[in-house]
Amino acid sequence: MSDYLNHENARTPEQKALMERIEKDGVCPFCAEHFATYHPKPILKETEYWFFTENMSPYEGTRHHFIFVYKPAHISHIDELPPEAIVDLFALVNEATHRFSIIGGSFFMRFGETRYTGSSVTHLHAHLLMGDADASDHAPVRVKLG
Repeated sequence: MSDYLNHENARTPEQKALMERIEKDGVCPFCAEHFATYHPKPILKETEYWFFTENMSPYEGTRHHFIFVYKPAHISHIDELPPEAIVDLFALVNEATHRFSIIGGSFFMRFGETRYTGSSVTHLHAHLLMGDADASDHAPVRVKLG
């Protein structure tokens, strides 16, 4: 495990290959100055504290899967967030739920030591997802959260 990545929590072969490239580059893939280099999806909205985009490796069974990435600096724990960043995040999540008609979903944030969280990237970020309950082959979305 590097300072920025936990390879054990990668879920797909593509994710694992990308993580090897990032490891060689020695950077955090979620820091704002590096994000576009490694994440092919466009940023959908940016605020003073966050940007959000589609997850490039959505969890199986999701109709929507977005990530919200802390923008001003590399941090890994919620105790490093200024209070106004928390307010900003929830306003952005609320906007996303309306924009993408998320009528039911899950919102979670992994923080701190990745071996306890299931996260593959140490940079503080949050997930918003909606399962695809209308799909004929719908199965519950499975997420590692600890």
